[in-house]
Amino acid sequence: MISFHYHLADFMADIALRGLSAETHRALRAAAKRNHRSLNGEILARLETSVRPGVGDIDALLTRIRDRGERASIGPLDDAALRELKRTGRR
Repeated sequence: MISFHYHLADFMADIALRGLSAETHRALRAAAKRNHRSLNGEILARLETSVRPGVGDIDALLTRIRDRGERASIGPLDDAALRELKRTGRR
């Protein structure tokens, strides 16, 4: 059963989640800890990525990273390039 409570001031809904297995609860808690989030934050992040296209899209993120790297004119970032950047102080 899911119940909704609306706060008119900020239009944010509260959702009560019932019937969650202990195993799923443990897995969510562990994921929250790994991601440095509260349990609520982990659940919200997962809901956002599952219902909003583009949120958490790893391919789009990697494309943005590659584009920024190309604009920065630092070349490909392979292991050798990263070692050289570290050695020279990341100029």
